[in-house]
Amino acid sequence: MSVVFGSSATASALRFGVLSAVVAAAVVGAGVVAGLPGLLGGGALIVVAGIVVGHWAGGRIDGTIERVQTETTMGDADAVDFDFESMTDVEDIGDAVEATLRENRRLRDRAGTLEDELESLETRNERIEAQAAELEEAMGLCAAGRLAHRIEPDENAPLSVAEEFNAMMDELEGTIRHLKDFVRLVVTSSDELMAGTDEVTTASTEISEDIQEIADGASVQSERLESVNAEMDHLSANIEEIASRSEKVATIAAETAETGREGREAARTAVDGIEEIESGSTEAVEAIETLHEDVEAIDELVEMISDIARQTNMLALNANIEASRGTTEDGDDGEGFAVVASEVKELANEVQSAAEEIETRLERIQERTETATETVTETEEKIAAHTDSVENALSALEEIAEYAEETNDGVQEISMAADQQAESTQQAVALVDETATISDRTSALAENVAASAEEQTTALTSVSDSAAELAENAAWLRDTLDMYKARQEVPGQERAPAVAAANDSRVTASTETSGREDATSGGSEPNTITEGSTDEVAASVTGPADRTEEDADDTTFEFSDLESEASEEPATDGLPTQFGSGVAVGDDGFEVGKAAATQAADGLETDGRVDFGQVFCAAEYDYEAVLDGIRSVVGDEAELIGASSSGEFTEETSTEGSVAVALAASDTVQFFSGLGTDLSDGVAAAVNEAVESLPGSVAGYPHLSAIVLHDGLAGVGDQVAVATQRNLGHETSFVGGSAADDLSMEATHVFHNETVESDAVVVGLLASKEPITISVDHGHSPISEPMTVTKSEGGRILELDGKPAFEAWREVVEPYLEERGRTVDFDALEDGSLELFGLLTEFEFGIEEGRGASDDGYKIRWPGLSLTTEGYLDFPVGVPEGTELRVMHSPKSDQIESARDTARDAVENAGSSEIAGGFVYDCACRSIILEDEFGEAVDAMADELEVPFTGFETYGELCMERGQLSGYHNTTSVVMLLPE
Repeated sequence: MSVVFGSSATASALRFGVLSAVVAAAVVGAGVVAGLPGLLGGGALIVVAGIVVGHWAGGRIDGTIERVQTETTMGDADAVDFDFESMTDVEDIGDAVEATLRENRRLRDRAGTLEDELESLETRNERIEAQAAELEEAMGLCAAGRLAHRIEPDENAPLSVAEEFNAMMDELEGTIRHLKDFVRLVVTSSDELMAGTDEVTTASTEISEDIQEIADGASVQSERLESVNAEMDHLSANIEEIASRSEKVATIAAETAETGREGREAARTAVDGIEEIESGSTEAVEAIETLHEDVEAIDELVEMISDIARQTNMLALNANIEASRGTTEDGDDGEGFAVVASEVKELANEVQSAAEEIETRLERIQERTETATETVTETEEKIAAHTDSVENALSALEEIAEYAEETNDGVQEISMAADQQAESTQQAVALVDETATISDRTSALAENVAASAEEQTTALTSVSDSAAELAENAAWLRDTLDMYKARQEVPGQERAPAVAAANDSRVTASTETSGREDATSGGSEPNTITEGSTDEVAASVTGPADRTEEDADDTTFEFSDLESEASEEPATDGLPTQFGSGVAVGDDGFEVGKAAATQAADGLETDGRVDFGQVFCAAEYDYEAVLDGIRSVVGDEAELIGASSSGEFTEETSTEGSVAVALAASDTVQFFSGLGTDLSDGVAAAVNEAVESLPGSVAGYPHLSAIVLHDGLAGVGDQVAVATQRNLGHETSFVGGSAADDLSMEATHVFHNETVESDAVVVGLLASKEPITISVDHGHSPISEPMTVTKSEGGRILELDGKPAFEAWREVVEPYLEERGRTVDFDALEDGSLELFGLLTEFEFGIEEGRGASDDGYKIRWPGLSLTTEGYLDFPVGVPEGTELRVMHSPKSDQIESARDTARDAVENAGSSEIAGGFVYDCACRSIILEDEFGEAVDAMADELEVPFTGFETYGELCMERGQLSGYHNTTSVVMLLPE
């Protein structure tokens, strides 16, 4: 607008002046009548007053406009929407003031809202500050080592710090516990390495001392040999002297021998004569003895004749008596005399015979006397004849005696030389003995040196093995730390995918060894396994063993993005996963296996195609016959794994003493398997053997999962879990169990195709287009405070908190039972009893691993491997000293609900994926706790899963979820579900 005056105040003054003039004119017009002078004076006064009042009013208006403009500018000028420079009257000011008042009211309302928001923000800031303080306190406690501390979640909290912090601490706690296990392994390897080094040092010291002693002995031996040499020289001189003297003695001895021969001839002649004399004397003696015998016989005859004479005299006397008696009373005259006469006659005959014999003997005596006389005469002649021979022999003997004296002198000289020689010989022998002793000692020392060297070699081998194991554990620890570091990377930041080593046999598996033609399509190409690349493979595993020295420092274990290009590839047309289950019982293993496999195959809509099978078999069957029966149904191409069990079940039934079979065929899942033996000799080596033929990645199948079955009596389930994770990688989840044998605890077996092995591990690898989901739950709750293992030997815990382990367990269980009205006489428990077995199974132990590790943060451990009250507790796996344990308990209802929760969690983890079927690994301990109600637990899982499945009762369960660090469990349910 155009401004006529300098300011709005001047314009207003003029307007008031004009107005006043008009009024004054009116007043003048009206005051003509009243008087002209008065009217002019009043009019002038009015004009002046109007101008002054107008000027004052204009200034006030300008001030008001400026204030309104200022206030409006401080507020929202656009909201007032006035051009203050165009305002020229009060109406404009009124409109502006009204607009300003409206804006001020709006601003006051907005200020109130802002005050409310500010108050809310202050309250939120206070709560955030409180959360920050709580988080700071929690972080301080964690920094101080209290990793078990958690923040109580608050639903009304402005930030979800508690949940994220607790989740982080759960994972961190699990990681730290796992790292503790690694550190224990590293420390154990280091201790073994140090022990081996000490042994090598000790052996080296012993070898050095023995070698020094050998050197000293060799020096002494050399000195002794020099002494022996000197003595031998002296001995040689003595021998020469003896030889010289011996020649003289030999000459004398020859002359003595000649004289001796002559004397021998004379003596022989004398001896012959004496023998003849002796013979004649013998004959004479014999003749005289014969004469003596004859004389004795004659003497006897004379005595006999004397007796006959006496008898004759008596008979004569009797005859006289009879004659004087005359005739007897009965008239026999002379009969008595006749008898006497007869006897006299007989005696007379005997006398005559004796006389004749005497005569004969006398004649014989005469003849022999003459013979004896002649013999004696001849003997005298022979004696006289041989007297000269005897004299000749005596002369010879005298000469021999003279030679003998000379010989004796020589012999004495020889004897003296021999004594000297003997003395030298003794000295030589002593020196030789000493030398031999030194030699023996040297030999012994040499043997000690050899033994020490062998021990040193063994120790060095042990050191080498320990160093290798230490290096392997260190590499494993590095991979784990790298995994944890990868999780701290900025979300969305691109990472280079892991590239498998060129020589990784697991990655370079060929189509000939692992591909399989589609049985339903006949001419389709086999599935191809290629080396992983960024365009084709989403999951590529490079294990620690594949690194070389060159890339050991700059190679890290990276996790492939599960949302990679491979996982985004649209699924190719093909067979969705088909799954069938079957169970059978009977007497013939072949027929039972065939029946179970037939039942499972009936659930597949594949026209006979089977890609994979898992078998659970009771210990009473011939395993090889069972596998042959299954092969008769599934053919030779299907991958087949399995294990002996302590109970088998499917979605339809729970049995014992049976064979359960699960069969699968799929174009969305590929199956591979491997076997490792000699598990107890080395877990890592056995697992390496089992997985070395498995692919590290499969093109188009980015998700890797595994099933691991192993000898349940080897006592290395926890090590199998760790070694499997190390080989397959942290992003590969796996499940499985320990083979069983119907609680006989004698021998357990695993199956791989047609092979049946004990002390072995079998690994089945599943490569899938969609993730395979798993879940784990045990249903136990702690009933004790933490107890620390203060003394253990492998899987045998000797002390808990310094007390005998069994007593520490009893001190928890006994009052717990009494509080619930159950009375158990623990003092009367017998070793090996079912009651003790049941209690140890009902009240197991839990190892606290953090809530991120497994259900409620505990892994269950069964202490009933040895049923004894002697003070220790035996576990199926090692429990190192320093481990914290709690006694756990789970009522039957909780066990059943736990089985249901495991199945429900598995279904929820599957999300929107359709489920084809599954595998369940449950503990034999759960069956013992539930007894006849175990079937209810199986039914609860069947209600939740609503798909076919098979399972078995194990001696321990394996569950390693992707990216987690849990592993080996007892009395736990583990479920794996296969997507269609």
